[in-house]
Amino acid sequence: MRPRNENLNLAPVFKGSTQRGIRKEMNFYFRGKVKIEGKESDMRECKECHRSLSQTAFNTHVLRSNGGWTLFRICRECKTIVNAEVAIVRKNAPPKSDDCDNCHKNKKLEIDHIHGTTIFRGWVCSKCNTGIGSLGDNLEGVLQAAVYLEKDKSKIIETLNKIKEGSADV
Repeated sequence: MRPRNENLNLAPVFKGSTQRGIRKEMNFYFRGKVKIEGKESDMRECKECHRSLSQTAFNTHVLRSNGGWTLFRICRECKTIVNAEVAIVRKNAPPKSDDCDNCHKNKKLEIDHIHGTTIFRGWVCSKCNTGIGSLGDNLEGVLQAAVYLEKDKSKIIETLNKIKEGSADV
């Protein structure tokens, strides 16, 4: 019996696996003893600054079952700036409310701020924060989704008025 390798970063890569969920012919390279998915020569775009940078400009993010680490989609430089923004916003934020400022459900809350600034927007649950962020973190993206869901613009306005009246009661 082969000795079990406890360090997954050094585990051998088995190519051509038919196991569900594992990509065939995955490339890896090593940063010291850490196995990274992809090719060292690959370039990737930072989702924050949109610069095309080498793999080394990104931190490791998630350890996959194949022993390779994925990388953050945001470069180290931008990650440092975003973390500093969030720290300032958190320091100056009002106390947490009991309910999400968006869906008004009692859930675990996260801080929300206007990106690129230190302006606090509210305390929202993870689902609301992710959803709003996925829609572009702006009114245009949210309204574009509303128009997609409901083609009749008068119904959208009617629903907005109901929501506004309902939030006045809260």
